[in-house]
Amino acid sequence: MIFFIFAVIAMSSPAHAIYSSTFSLSLQGHEFQPQYGVQLIFNEAAKSRLLCSAACSQNPSCRIFDYDSSSQRCRLFEADLTNGATIKPASQTSIVGSVILSASLYASMYNQCCSACQENRYQTCSSTTNTCQCPGNSYWNGSMCPLQLFANATCSQIDACRSDLNLSCIINSYGEFTQCLIGINLFTIFVYENLNTDTIFHFFIKLK
Repeated sequence: MIFFIFAVIAMSSPAHAIYSSTFSLSLQGHEFQPQYGVQLIFNEAAKSRLLCSAACSQNPSCRIFDYDSSSQRCRLFEADLTNGATIKPASQTSIVGSVILSASLYASMYNQCCSACQENRYQTCSSTTNTCQCPGNSYWNGSMCPLQLFANATCSQIDACRSDLNLSCIINSYGEFTQCLIGINLFTIFVYENLNTDTIFHFFIKLK
């Protein structure tokens, strides 16, 4: 599939903040198919592809959009090509745009005081730490803020999974992170795999 690149500068009217994004665009005749319904965050009409891309640019959760010029359907997704796919629909007038991310967008701001990430879509000010942190449903991997992972995905750190969906990155008996699973306590798994039944029984008795 062939992609080309264009940049969008959008003004967010509520805060009058300016967000700049660079997108890679597919050729016409493609739309985005998310892996999960929760990834769709906006589905409305837009008069042009530029307005649809601007809506994505000013929404920090948006990583991908698709736009159909015939129906003027604009959809925004909190997703990327690791948890969704670009497909060929019946319509030949739709196009997919994907936000281009790089470590340089994050390196100078992460963990800095909030003034460093004002009017920026890639990091947000944490009211708890007063520092620039990854936006919701994303996590710091040491260089960027990728989206958190869904069920059964391979994970490599404790905050890599969608906690809002009750997912945790479980660890095995060797203390290694493995995959995202629903409603499982990391410490409990480690205890059950490393202690015998009597030890576990006495352990929980002490917790009461």
